[in-house]
Amino acid sequence: MMQAGDGTSANEGVKQPLASGGDESAPSGTEPAKNTTEMYRRIKTPSTSAPGPNTDASVRTVFLNDFVQNTALYANGTNVVITSKYTVFSFLPKFLFESFCKVANLFFLVVSILQTIKPISNTYGVPTNAPTLLFVICIDAVFAIMEDRRRHKSDNAANSATCHVVVNNAIEDRLWSQVKVGDILQVRNREVIPADVLILSVEEPDPSVPSGICYVETKSLDGETNLKLRQALPATMGTLRETHDLDKIKGTVVCETPNPYINKFAGNIDVWVAGQDWPKEPLSIKNILLRGCTLRNTDWVYGLVLNTGSDTKIMQSASSAPTKWSDVMITLNKCIGILCIGLMVLCSVAATVFVTWQNEIAKEAWYLQGSQARSKVVIETTGQAVQQWFTMCFYYFLLLYQVIPISLYVSLTTVKFLQAMFMAWDLHMYHAESDTPAIVRTMALNEELGQISYIFSDKTGTLTCNVMDFRKCSIHGVSYGSGLTEIGRAALKRAGAPIPPEPKPDPSVKPIPYVNFVDPALDAAMRGDAGPVQQERCHRFFEHLAVCHTVIPEKLETGEIRLSASSPDEQALVAGAQYMGYKFESRAVGKAVVDVQGQRRMYEILEVLEFNSTRKRMSVVTRLPTGELYLYTKGADMMIYARLSPASKALEDITSSHMEQYADDGLRTLALAVKKLDDATFDAWAARYRAASGSLDELEKRKNGVPNAIDDLMEEMESNLELIGATAIEDKLQTGVPECLSTLSAALIKVWMLTGDKEETAINIGYACALLDNSIVQVIINMDNCPTPDAIRAKLAQAATEYHDKAGKDRYALVIDGEALEVALKPGMKADLLGLAQYCVAVICCRVSPAQKAEMVMLIRDHIPEARTLAIGDGANDVAMIQAAHIGVGISGQEGMQAVNSSDYAIAQFRFLQRLLLVHGRWNYMRISKVVLYMFYKNITLVLAQYWYGFLSGASGSKVYWEVGVQVYNIFFTGLPIVVLGVLDQDLPDYMSVKYPTLYQTGPSRSLFNFYSFFRWLGAAVYESLIIFFVMVYGYNSSLNSVGSESRVEYGMVAFTLAVIIVNLKICLIMCNWTWVPRVTWWLSVLSWFLVVWLGTSVLTFVARIKIGYDEFGAFVPTFESGSYWLIIVIGATIALGRHFSWNQYQRLFSPELYQILQEAVLIDKQQTQRVTIANMEDQREFSVSLNDVTADERSKFQLEDTVGSLPSGAAFKKPSRPGITRRNTGFAFSYDEPTTLEESFIATNHVAPNAPTEHRNSFRNLAQQPLVESNSGAGAQ
Repeated sequence: MMQAGDGTSANEGVKQPLASGGDESAPSGTEPAKNTTEMYRRIKTPSTSAPGPNTDASVRTVFLNDFVQNTALYANGTNVVITSKYTVFSFLPKFLFESFCKVANLFFLVVSILQTIKPISNTYGVPTNAPTLLFVICIDAVFAIMEDRRRHKSDNAANSATCHVVVNNAIEDRLWSQVKVGDILQVRNREVIPADVLILSVEEPDPSVPSGICYVETKSLDGETNLKLRQALPATMGTLRETHDLDKIKGTVVCETPNPYINKFAGNIDVWVAGQDWPKEPLSIKNILLRGCTLRNTDWVYGLVLNTGSDTKIMQSASSAPTKWSDVMITLNKCIGILCIGLMVLCSVAATVFVTWQNEIAKEAWYLQGSQARSKVVIETTGQAVQQWFTMCFYYFLLLYQVIPISLYVSLTTVKFLQAMFMAWDLHMYHAESDTPAIVRTMALNEELGQISYIFSDKTGTLTCNVMDFRKCSIHGVSYGSGLTEIGRAALKRAGAPIPPEPKPDPSVKPIPYVNFVDPALDAAMRGDAGPVQQERCHRFFEHLAVCHTVIPEKLETGEIRLSASSPDEQALVAGAQYMGYKFESRAVGKAVVDVQGQRRMYEILEVLEFNSTRKRMSVVTRLPTGELYLYTKGADMMIYARLSPASKALEDITSSHMEQYADDGLRTLALAVKKLDDATFDAWAARYRAASGSLDELEKRKNGVPNAIDDLMEEMESNLELIGATAIEDKLQTGVPECLSTLSAALIKVWMLTGDKEETAINIGYACALLDNSIVQVIINMDNCPTPDAIRAKLAQAATEYHDKAGKDRYALVIDGEALEVALKPGMKADLLGLAQYCVAVICCRVSPAQKAEMVMLIRDHIPEARTLAIGDGANDVAMIQAAHIGVGISGQEGMQAVNSSDYAIAQFRFLQRLLLVHGRWNYMRISKVVLYMFYKNITLVLAQYWYGFLSGASGSKVYWEVGVQVYNIFFTGLPIVVLGVLDQDLPDYMSVKYPTLYQTGPSRSLFNFYSFFRWLGAAVYESLIIFFVMVYGYNSSLNSVGSESRVEYGMVAFTLAVIIVNLKICLIMCNWTWVPRVTWWLSVLSWFLVVWLGTSVLTFVARIKIGYDEFGAFVPTFESGSYWLIIVIGATIALGRHFSWNQYQRLFSPELYQILQEAVLIDKQQTQRVTIANMEDQREFSVSLNDVTADERSKFQLEDTVGSLPSGAAFKKPSRPGITRRNTGFAFSYDEPTTLEESFIATNHVAPNAPTEHRNSFRNLAQQPLVESNSGAGAQ
């Protein structure tokens, strides 16, 4: 320990070697640093400025208080951040390049180019497709500009923000964009950090005893809402108080080059302070304020800018989310491939027919004999035949290319954009308490929401509120706390037992947030009514809770103290101590101030042994105000019990039984233990521990998970503990979770709950949220009942065999813990795990790591590729799972925004998932399926009618349609109605989708869009194109006895009108919800054809001057005035659509789908409601949808016999035995953040401990409570 006379305070620590100041949590998958150079090596993008000639390229050198040298090194450096993709000058080339990287756009660009080649062009060399392609690209450009404009606004806001720069010993306000490497900044409370800054000094509560502590909020960086601790350099923290103090400081920082690791920093500084040298002072992340963070609870900070702009860690770590494709889009691309093959076949057939006609038939044509035309028409040689075949192939390709609709992707983008707006506007998914609407971050997956088969859900903060309440505790064998949790009440309800009323709190006691504790017996024990021994134990218990933690007190502007904890559990425990008279007030380096029943007491924190996923416990060594030295330890019961002294055995049994009772109530538990120390023993241990903590070799061993002296010394200290009790914290279920999960299960969606909680808690929460019930056979696998891989495999195989032997009549649920899951996920056993899990109605994985969550998602994705998965969570530990699933849903909860930022959709409450999937998901899947199939259908119908006409003239490829009409066909004549359908169509009202969840199965079963439905629509297009061709040829002729005698131009007008009328009438047969919007757009589309063709062929004379419009000019009006024209339209449309209409009526009458039955029920309900008059309003029945008219066959068809009716009462169930459950361990309830824990552990001690890097360790249910046959009045509405 350095002395104060050396220029540092007694609270400052010994200097650490450079490489020891590094990771708070090194990213998984990265190699440990072998030496300084490798640690400094650049990770991602190059710096904005190259190092000078005298600097090492593998490190970054910044000079403190030396403007000239910094300018020489970083003259080109800038703090301007650009996240936008385009500028005014780069937009056109960059956007065009990106646009033509899309296969569809490239396809139509090739078409436009080929149209300019006259030998194969049917448009006289005019690229008529180009204007349409330009329009489509312009629509894409509008969306791109809108998206990039938001980025520009964000960039401008950041770059134009002001900060405070020290210039010539004075503070100047400058823009963020003007900040340079080497600048000295003053950052004030609640200001955002403009660059990566090395902390030089902070505002001190007591300048005579500088601590260098400041607080920072990193929510924008990592999504976490709790405050983090940072500390100024020991050498400068007490010197730099005013701007003129900069004259006393010089130095050189040598640090790592820019990299994306936000929890890691390595470097050192040679600093000269007021005549004293501080060589090679180590730097770590605790000394750095990163760009984007917010300074909190600290008046000001002076710092040296190390990285700016794109070199900052937040910009280096910025990465795009993984690209996800919906199942519909994957199938769509395959359909386009099929159409391309079909197009080549059609072209080949037509070219072959043409060559055959020229080579065989034209030779015998009497009218060509002896004419000059014969030599041009008849093919004489094989070479000519081959040349003509290829020419005609390309010619037909340009004639038929619109078989692939040019507007397909633009229409889909427009539809999905509007769908996303309506989803965000849905008030049923708006959370008023937090003012949070639903957020659509990836609109490309809208229809995928309607095809989900598996949901992977986190528990804490997702199913539960993640707002912990201190509920119960066990102190020295006595359990305190009354009342029932939600899970306890659910258990009593299942058993048919009476539910006692909740106890009322004492109105004279002021309520405290995060505490829901009622028990006068504990107050009496604290007063000594239960004896002095129990009184001392109770006081020791709550003193333990008030001191053994890493909570940070934050002083709000109102003067109120708010506790900021790395986990809600910590917050509840400290609040519980405050409720009982031990109020944690403030923290200094190595000290904690606690108000004990009105008296302020100072506790000296000598060591903090941090919590991590391996240790599952934390400890502090503290010197009490009495001078006594104690070790306070809390953690998972299994970890604490294994380290107890023999004298605690009797108390262990009693406490263990209490913890089991708490676990049955769904409470999260921790065990507490103490150990009295003597100074000599502690001093000897501390010397060895600090030496090991400063050893690079030991740090590397610990980081790599191998035995090391640091862990051994922690184990040595945490031995022979004395148990004093346990805590129980409640994490309440979110509102509506049981109903939501029950409805999702009724929709045949399998829900897997993945949680870090203990087995008993997970099972009880499974009951409380309706994942489990007493009729489900539970298969429980853990390392107690299945200690070996062979035992796990045997139990999985046995359960799967039993399931199949019963032909799936019994419902199964799998409960497996993290240790067993680690074995089951090995390559050789995945098939065994999946062999049971895929048939379970629910899977509960407890005590799992974030990596295991993602592995479970990939287990389904890799082995059941047809299944669509959805992962939902609220914390940073859910990000891997969210990104691994087909759809990731983030919940904006208590754990920050990292899950939301990584998600595709975001909601505020789990219950909104029901509406997101069953309503919007089902609607969107239905709509997009119709849009895609219709887009193919309408173009194939138009193109094939042209194709059939070609065979009237020896497959010469005569163009029958007006070219202008063809080019705007997809935009003006058929574009609007299908977009409206894709946005507004509803087959049933939204409440029906929730009331009858089996409707959702159309998505997972892919019944609306698959290759069968594609070929059905393809067949319909072929049929209707043939009707157009034959009705046109046989029905519209100038001569009664001559088929095909009318002119090509008039045929074209008839055929095109038939195509427009038929494909628009088709919309009427597939749209379910006809409001004024689809009606208006339908009439606009149909009438626009007549308006455009009249203007183009009669009014706008310049069209006649264009070759592509010359033939048709003047042809429409005579055709339009012809009576036979209108008769042909009526006859053609009737024959073409009569088949579809007749089939619809037959199917609805004799083989209806469930949604059709429900449509009729809704209609009956509306009609009966409309009959109610004001006169009998008081006597009216409450009408509701009734299905009393559903026949037995229909019930069997839709599997309604097993799904109809209310859920049976709990008394009717017989609780099955649950083999394999042994409650030896009740787990622990201590959510944590390892990087934060390390920082807090460092600052809570009274010496500068090194930040040791640690490695992250990584179907059919009952319909939801609503019967199909129901009526509030007791009689169904008929």
